[in-house]
Amino acid sequence: MPSAGALPAPFITPLREFSTGPTSNSIDSNTYIEISTDTPNCRLYFTTDGAKPTPFQRKIGGREITFKYFAPFTLKSGKRTVRAVCVSRDGLLESAVVSKTFNVNDVTETDTSSFFDTTDVTTDTDTTITSKSRSKRKKTPTRKNHSSMKEAWATSGSMPYGLGLEAEEHIPPPAQSVQIPDGPFNPTNYSGTQINVWGAPPGGVWPAGPGMAVFGNGPPVPQYPVQYGFLTEQMIEGLQPKEKPVEKEKPLTVADIRKLMNDKKETVAPKAAIEYQPTYKDPPLNAVSPGNGDFKQNLLHIYAHMVDYAKATSDFRLKVAEPKMGKLLEAKFVEEGDGYRINLVMAKPGVTRGTVKKTSAKPPQPKKNNSGSEKEKKKKPAPEPEKKKPQKKSDPYFAMETEDLNQEGTVVEYDKFNAEQDCEVLNKAMKGLGTDEDALMNVLCYRSNPQRMEIRSMYKSMFGEDLVEDIKGDTSGNFCEVLKGLLMAPAEFDAYQCRKAIKGLGTDEDVLIEILCTRSNAQLQEIKRVYKEKFNKELEKDIIGDTSGDFKKLLVGLVQANRSDSKEVDRNKAHQDAKALYEAGEKTWGTDESRFNAILVSRSYPQLRATFEEYQKISKKDIEDVLTSEMSGDLLSGMKSIVRCVRNKFHHFARQLQKTMKGLGTDDDTLIRIIVSRCENDLKNIKEEFEKLTGQTLEQFVTDDTSGDYQRALLALVVGGPPPQLAAKSGQGFVEAVKLKTEEELDEEVRLESEAVKEDPTLLPFEGFNPEQDCEVLKKAMKGFGTDEEAIIEVLSKRSGEQRKQISDTYKTQFGKDLGKELSSELSGNFKTLCVEMLLSPAEFDAKQINKAIKGLGTDEKALIEIICTRSNAELQAIKEAYKTMYGKDVETDVAGDTSGNFKTLLVGCLQGNRPEGPEFDRAKAKQDAQALLDAGVNKWGTDESRFQVILVARSYAQLRATFQEYAKLANKDIEDTIRSEMSGDLKEGMLSIVQVIRSKATHFAKELHRAMKGLGTDDATLVRIIASRCEVDMVQIKEEFQRNFKQSLYQFIVDDTSGDYRIMLCNLIGEPYKKK
Repeated sequence: MPSAGALPAPFITPLREFSTGPTSNSIDSNTYIEISTDTPNCRLYFTTDGAKPTPFQRKIGGREITFKYFAPFTLKSGKRTVRAVCVSRDGLLESAVVSKTFNVNDVTETDTSSFFDTTDVTTDTDTTITSKSRSKRKKTPTRKNHSSMKEAWATSGSMPYGLGLEAEEHIPPPAQSVQIPDGPFNPTNYSGTQINVWGAPPGGVWPAGPGMAVFGNGPPVPQYPVQYGFLTEQMIEGLQPKEKPVEKEKPLTVADIRKLMNDKKETVAPKAAIEYQPTYKDPPLNAVSPGNGDFKQNLLHIYAHMVDYAKATSDFRLKVAEPKMGKLLEAKFVEEGDGYRINLVMAKPGVTRGTVKKTSAKPPQPKKNNSGSEKEKKKKPAPEPEKKKPQKKSDPYFAMETEDLNQEGTVVEYDKFNAEQDCEVLNKAMKGLGTDEDALMNVLCYRSNPQRMEIRSMYKSMFGEDLVEDIKGDTSGNFCEVLKGLLMAPAEFDAYQCRKAIKGLGTDEDVLIEILCTRSNAQLQEIKRVYKEKFNKELEKDIIGDTSGDFKKLLVGLVQANRSDSKEVDRNKAHQDAKALYEAGEKTWGTDESRFNAILVSRSYPQLRATFEEYQKISKKDIEDVLTSEMSGDLLSGMKSIVRCVRNKFHHFARQLQKTMKGLGTDDDTLIRIIVSRCENDLKNIKEEFEKLTGQTLEQFVTDDTSGDYQRALLALVVGGPPPQLAAKSGQGFVEAVKLKTEEELDEEVRLESEAVKEDPTLLPFEGFNPEQDCEVLKKAMKGFGTDEEAIIEVLSKRSGEQRKQISDTYKTQFGKDLGKELSSELSGNFKTLCVEMLLSPAEFDAKQINKAIKGLGTDEKALIEIICTRSNAELQAIKEAYKTMYGKDVETDVAGDTSGNFKTLLVGCLQGNRPEGPEFDRAKAKQDAQALLDAGVNKWGTDESRFQVILVARSYAQLRATFQEYAKLANKDIEDTIRSEMSGDLKEGMLSIVQVIRSKATHFAKELHRAMKGLGTDDATLVRIIASRCEVDMVQIKEEFQRNFKQSLYQFIVDDTSGDYRIMLCNLIGEPYKKK
């Protein structure tokens, strides 16, 4: 509504010459009344009958009462009261009503001369028209050009000569009078040539008053005068003929006047029309559409998500952007259980629908000729595809969400769950000295919450101890907090977090906001019940005692759990609530927080979304911006949390996770709380929003901001999926799995594992290879001052081993120089090492690595183990030959001379290359070897290392897999655990390498790469050795195993641990070119 008094009142001024005679309110009927205001961008409205002007209801009973002011006007005779008001253009502001009463005297014909009588026109340029009420106001354009206006309805006394007529007047005889329209004031024409404005009976043409022609059969009486504007006067003055006078006694016609006017009129080229381009604004991207019959909002919702999908999916974006499309021809909407399918058919310009036949994917089948006795069988309809069911919630607490959104967690139920077996693994992991953190994570981080609750209960039944207390005793820090959180039920975890936030000095308001503002009614009721049960206190009372003011009212209102669960939207109510919020905030001085509280706490999520949309229409501001300007502190955080959860709960938690890891330091409490509480509910959706928000994956953020077992536990929850293969192929998990299988099942497992595995390299031969051209590029890159490292990387990182060897030979032929030495002189550091050694063949590369490990002081046992214990018989034979060629020595002699004891025996035994390599195995022999290993280790005082060596070096991989199975059944212990407990030093590492390569070569190298880069510093020698030697063998499998076991990509580890050209070269070799941030 307009606000009265917000604008200054207008002025009502009679326009007349200054005189001392009549009073200010006494005027005559030819005096013009002007209404003016000093306020710009306003409209003026007035009445002349004394009624109050009503700008928004100008007509009453079909009669116009309130008039919009355009120009000065005259009043009819009598007592007239003029009332005026000023209103802003947007209609929101209005002035007070001003009124003025005039006594209007009638002016007769005899008292008034002709309008065109030059003796009545004031020619003194100094004459001004002044108002008694406002003497210093500026003149309006009307007042400046006209000093004294005559009665608009007076009869002219003579015919002006400016029309080209004779001076002799034709006075028509009297006839019936023409009635002047009745009204409180006379209209004024200021904008054009208005001829015969009231009309007359048709007939002959007679000259009439100034600028008029009268139509009729008989000579009419002189017409009432027509009121002319300034433009009309100028036209009349310019109508004097230039050369020939008009013939005498010739009547003037309207056509003559029009012709003269057209001759005088200048032709002006029309201005080009301004084309206004419409501006489009994408609708808001909401998680859920309004529905409930609002088809327009649903279509806008579909459009918003199609635009978002096109931005994220380049294939769809490119396809939909290319063709030109016509109108929509068909649209189908089908519900598919877990989603909705919308099919649209758009017209193709220039092609009629149905004229082009679709090409069939399959050739037409010839029709079968059925005999007359056989009836045609009806074709059975194709079976409908099974509808994808939404993910079943692992715990009833997660099914209590406010809305049934399409959400998915990362941690799911483990299909091979066995509570007793898991309890055994956990107990052994914490038994004795030290703790097996991997075993704890492989169980607790890969089981659903109900499964973890069953493990906790079973653990107490089997061992008489509380699992949580045992974990607290064997772990510490944030890793311990993660495991403790996983062993609580969801409602118990939330209640525990609320209690931790309240008790002690101070209050952690962020925790209370996160839990109370984001949980549903049913979840809040469950939290209150568990809080009372666990702590014997009322959550509401504790909150009241620890908070204050409007923030306390907000939390207490949420704890009541009275939010509407309706999914219907009432648009009228949404508009009312939006208006109430506007009046409680922006429109008033100060803020009525209680009104915000009542609406945000009690309305359903769909209703609040509609309310926020209506608020945007009213205020032109977003509700979050309004909250930021109207509130502060914890109350603001709570209100914004509700708004963000209503709009997109996934996005809200993504923002919270970003805040925990942004800047220096990490808010580990919040990080643990969100990941543990959302990992089985909607963490997959949160991860997607996190990547949109930050441009990085949540896994990368967690890796950068955490470390150790704590990092690995969080990554296990964030990535999800099945437990690492390591747990199934080794350790106690392997032992328990073997004990549950029959011999037939174990044999089948060995056969499957012994099948030839297709190895996928990341570095392939370069198509269009030209060694001469590559040599020219390398020569140019190293010529002159400086080195073009990019050119060197481009060549060496994209050529296979054979191609690099050919480049090296060609370079020497073309330029007479050794390419390796040239690179050594131009490059430095690890980048030089990598480039130079990649010029060697695989056998030469391994031979050089062995020589580097042996020569000089000390021995690099890790390098010897990695090469000698992991290569096949053929590879070992090629290494020995290359070593002999390069260094003129026998590799066995050098290795034996630089090592000693059982470790020397193991390496020399491997170098013989006598291991059988077939897939055959003997179960009976496997049992004998298993018993021999048991007798040589666990059952013997001391250890017979030679027995282990003979079996591990001389048996085939398939035979050893069967032996490890039998050993697990006999010893109730995995062979790797036995080696760790019975051996030590380099011998232990060598034997473990053999066992791990037998089980999974890719997993073994993934572990070695992880060990080279984890913690402080980087083992660049191992990193170079493995990547250079495996990039053309099985690097794809190694990368997959690295991701599966360590929950982060190998690429990200390399990027974080290396730099410069060295980093770029390594990334190229693993098939993932480095992307600069």
